[in-house]
Amino acid sequence: MTKSLIFVKTKKICVICVYLGTLLLVACSQSAANETGATPTPLPTPVVPEKPEYTAQRGTVIKQLEFTGRVSPVTEQELFFRSDGFVADVFVARGDAVQTGDVLAQLEIGELQSQLENAQLQLESAELNLSKAEQDIADQLAEAQIQLENSELKLQQARAGSADSSVVSAEVNLTRAQERVVDAEREYNEALDRDWEPQEVVDSYYDQWIRAQEDLRIAEAEYNAALGKTSSTSYDRRLIENEVALNQLKVEQLQRGIDPQLELDVAKAQLDVAEIERKIADAQLIAPFDGVILSLNIKAGDSAQAFDAVMVLAEPDALEITADLGSEDLEQMSVGQIATIQLRNRPEAALTGSVRQLPAAYSGSTISSADDDKVRIELDQTEVPLDIGELATVTIVLEEKADVVWLPPAALRSFQGRDFVVIKEDDGQRRVDVRLGIESADRVEIEAGVAEGDVIVGE
Repeated sequence: MTKSLIFVKTKKICVICVYLGTLLLVACSQSAANETGATPTPLPTPVVPEKPEYTAQRGTVIKQLEFTGRVSPVTEQELFFRSDGFVADVFVARGDAVQTGDVLAQLEIGELQSQLENAQLQLESAELNLSKAEQDIADQLAEAQIQLENSELKLQQARAGSADSSVVSAEVNLTRAQERVVDAEREYNEALDRDWEPQEVVDSYYDQWIRAQEDLRIAEAEYNAALGKTSSTSYDRRLIENEVALNQLKVEQLQRGIDPQLELDVAKAQLDVAEIERKIADAQLIAPFDGVILSLNIKAGDSAQAFDAVMVLAEPDALEITADLGSEDLEQMSVGQIATIQLRNRPEAALTGSVRQLPAAYSGSTISSADDDKVRIELDQTEVPLDIGELATVTIVLEEKADVVWLPPAALRSFQGRDFVVIKEDDGQRRVDVRLGIESADRVEIEAGVAEGDVIVGE
C-alpha cells in the first residue's frame, strides 16, 4: 500500500513539472517576439459561398421512363432432353440454321436401337400371323358356304320328290320355329348389350326366346311324327336336313372371325414399338421450327440432365426489344405505350415501337408462362437491319404537361415530408410550401406555391 501511494505522488509531481515547463517556454517566446518587434500573421476571413438562384419558368414537363433493352428474337425456345444420359452426338454449332424436324443432338441410344429393332421384328411377326389367320378363315368360310349351298340344293331336290303334304307342312313349321328361335335369341342378346334398357324389357325378350324354344320342340316333334309316317325317302331327306344344319353351323362359326388373341398380339407389339420410339425421341433434340442456334452449352461426352436447357433456338427474321425491369418501373407501364428506341452502337438509327407484353403480374393476366418475365417492345420499322443481342436505349413517355410552371430539382427543398422553396424578395427571403406535379430528370412541375418569374434560392 505504501509503494502505491509513493508512485501516485511521484506521478503528480512529474505532471506539474511538465505543465510549468510548458508555461515557461510560452513566456520566453512572447518575450523574444516583443524584443524583435515582429508582427503576428492574422488568420484569413472565410469566404461565404453564394447560394445558387433559379427562376421559375413556364413550359412543358415530360415524365418519361428510360431503360436499356436488347434486340431479341420474337420466337425463341430453350431445348432440352427429356431423359438423363450422356451426349453421344451434337450435330449443330452456335449460329447454324436448322429446319423443323432436324435432329440437333442425341444421347447414347445404342441399347434402345437394339430394343427397337427387336420390337419391330415382333410386330412384323404378329402382323404376319394375323394376316395368315385372316386369309385362312376367309378360305375356309368360302368352302363352307359352298358346302352349305350344295346341301341346300340336295334338300330342295329331296323335298321336290316327296308327295306327303303333312311332312311338307311340318317342315315349314319347323323352319319357321327355328327362325323364330334364332331371332328371339338375337333380340335378347342385343337387349343385354344395351346398358340403358330397363330390366323388364330384357326379361320380356328372354321370355320370348323361351317360348320360341318351346315352339321349336313342338314343331320338331310334329315334324318327326310326320316323318314317321313317310317312307324311306323322308328318312333320307332328314339326313340331308342335318347336313344343312351342320353346314350352317360351320359357316356361322367361321363368320365370327379369327382368334382375338392374334389381334391383341399385334396391338401389344405396336405399343412396345411406340414406347421404345418415345424413349428414343426423349433422348434426341428435335428442332420444333425453322431457326438459328443462339446458344449451345453441350458437347459429345457431357452428362445431360432431363429438362435442363442445353441450347436455344430462335427465329431470326422477327425481332423485338426485350428488357428486365424492376417493379418500380413496371408499375408505371402498360401494354400499348409508345416507345422510342435508339441503338447504342448506331445512334443515328432511331426506331419506334410499342409495348407488346409485360410480365403477368403487371399486365392484368392471371395466366403466367416461362417466357413472360420480360418487357417486350414490338418494333414498327422492319427495314433497319438489326443484330441479335444489340443494345438499345428505350424511352417511354409516361406523362406530358404543357404550359405549366416548373423548376429544376435542385431548387426544391424537403423537410419531414414537406416540400418547400425559399423565394428571394427585395427585403429578404421567405419560405413557401409547394405542391409538386410530374417530374422529369431536369424539370419538376409546380402546381401551387410558386409563380412564373419567382426567384428561388437554392441550398
